[in-house]
Formats: sequence, C-alpha cells, structure tokens
Amino acid sequence: MCEVFSESIPMAVIQVRNVLNLKEIDWIVCIALLFSVVFVSEAVTYMTFMKDISEESRRTGKIFYGFVPLSGVKLVVVKWSMYLLSFCQLLGKSFEIAILTQVGGKALAVGVLGGEMVVYLIYKLVRRDFRYWMTLPRGTSLAFSLILRVTVKVVCDFTGFLHARHPYEMGGCYWLFNMVWTQASVFGAIKLKEEYGFFEPFEDRFVLDENYVMVATVLMVAWSMAIFGLILGSEKDFRSTFYSSKTAKGYKKLFFESGENEKMIKIFESHPRYYASYIEEVKDWLGENWSSWHSTRPSWLSDKVIDRIPLHLLPGGEDEGVLDELDDGERLRFQSQRGHNLSVREAVGLINEITSW
Repeated sequence: MCEVFSESIPMAVIQVRNVLNLKEIDWIVCIALLFSVVFVSEAVTYMTFMKDISEESRRTGKIFYGFVPLSGVKLVVVKWSMYLLSFCQLLGKSFEIAILTQVGGKALAVGVLGGEMVVYLIYKLVRRDFRYWMTLPRGTSLAFSLILRVTVKVVCDFTGFLHARHPYEMGGCYWLFNMVWTQASVFGAIKLKEEYGFFEPFEDRFVLDENYVMVATVLMVAWSMAIFGLILGSEKDFRSTFYSSKTAKGYKKLFFESGENEKMIKIFESHPRYYASYIEEVKDWLGENWSSWHSTRPSWLSDKVIDRIPLHLLPGGEDEGVLDELDDGERLRFQSQRGHNLSVREAVGLINEITSW
C-alpha cells in the first residue's frame, strides 16, 4: 500500500495530465498510462482478495471477512468487478485532479484534496472513531492515527481500496459515499473548467473539451457496473459491509458479544479505549475463565495474546500475589507489560505488515 500511495498514484495523475495536454496522440504515453492503472488495480485487488479468502481471516474475523465467493460464476463476477472498480476509480480521480490543475493549477487540486480530507477527519472525530486500533501511548497513538487515516483515505480516493470499508479504516458507509463522491466530482471539475477556463493556455490538444464529459460518463457507467456486480455477486451475509455505519469500537464489541472465547480474546488486539465502555464485563469474563485457560492453555491463548492482556484485568491482577501462579516466562512478561503499549518500533512493524498485503 505504501508503494501505491507514494509512487503509483502520483505517477497515474501525472500521466493522465500529460495525455490531456497532448497535441497529438502518443501511443507510448497512452500505453504507459494503461499499464500503470492496470498495475495499481491488480495490486489493490490482490491485497483485498487474498485477505478475504484467507482461512485465518474467515475463521477469526468472519464478522467482516468472507464476501468473496470461493467458486462458481459469482467468484468470477466479484473478482473482475474488483478490478474494474479500481480501474475506474483511479482513472476517474486522476482525471478530476488533472482537470483541476488545468483550471487553477496545483494549488486548486491540493486545496480540493485537502478539503475532502478535512471533512473525512471531522467525520471520524464526530463519531469518536478517529483513534486507530493499535495499542500505542496516547500521543503516539494520535500521531499514528492521523498518518494512517490520511494514507488510507488517499489510497481509497484513487483506487477504491475495498479493504478500506473495514470499520477499522473508513467504514462501509463512508467508503461508499467516497466512491460516489469521486465519480460525481469528475463532472464537477468539468463544470468548473467550462465556467473558468484554463489556468494556462493549451492549444491544439488531442483530447478536446467536448470529449471530457464523454470520458467521465464512460467511466461512471463502467464504475456503476462494477459496484453493482461486486455487491450482487458477493455473499449475502456480507453485503452490508459495503454500506455499514459501524465504528471500529462497535465492530470490536461484536467479537466480545459472540460468546466464543477465541473471538472474544481479540478485543485485546485493539487500543484499550475500544473496550473501555464494557471493561467490567471483560474483567468478569476473564475472572470466570482465566484459571481453566491457565491450566489447559488453549492453542489460541499464545504468548503474544497473553502479553496484550492488561494485568489489572486478570483475577487478582492488581495484587502481586497473582504472579506466583505464573511460570518464570509469563511472570517476566506480565511484570514488563503493566499498562503495556506497543513501542514505536512494534507499531512500525505492524504498519509494514498491514501495508504489505
């Protein structure tokens, strides 16, 4: 995802702008643009597709993962709809930015992107859904949250990144709104150009002004086919993920309400603020089960999972005597993780893992 954000998207915008400014058709430039867009579409589709069909994702995260059919015609429809969706989104957003630079230069394009970003961040703040899920100290958590919110928003703007509909990211409702807004914004940029003309004079261009609406319409029709194919072809139980308004905290609470210990324990993968509203229920649940878990040690209760459980939530965890029940390795871990948060290095490692799908 980092490569898409820092290299592929800027390159696509530059190439689209170059094509619009050509005095005569240059097949090398056009083919280069096509290959760039196809590459990005393949990359973001692959990331979402592989994460969704992963056995581990479907087993422990089936509240969200599982929209892709595993066989049959629907699998083909969904996969190609994902490709087409990303293709149209990247060309559409790049087309919009290229037109805005023609009208008002880079300042207008940056201003529009900045305004959209501010609206998105305000939306997250109003819904109290700004903080990212990683367990970092307060200041570091907010800084990383800002970086990741901005990154995911930009990638989704230009590629329709399907995983961004996850409640941890943009959420289904804003993801869908963002997609529709992008397609509508292309026509808005064209209207702006018709009203105010060009920022710099362009003469004898291969792509004429009257062609702009036709290009935007073709992209919108193709995008509409992709979005309908994607939603109608996906598994019925997961169609709501494309327009769900659930926040990250609400999503995580579903794990705790599932009644399955292997899923319930996953609340500790997230920042403590995510389960703060029902922390007493969490404490009672751990109190009822910790003794049997400690003796039977189920496979899902790994050292990594234990490290994430705040000591004060365990039975007698606020008393030093609880450490006497642990072996040497567990005791050292618990003593070192009182109020444990990820280090910056661990956070960077997690980000690399997230963005390397």
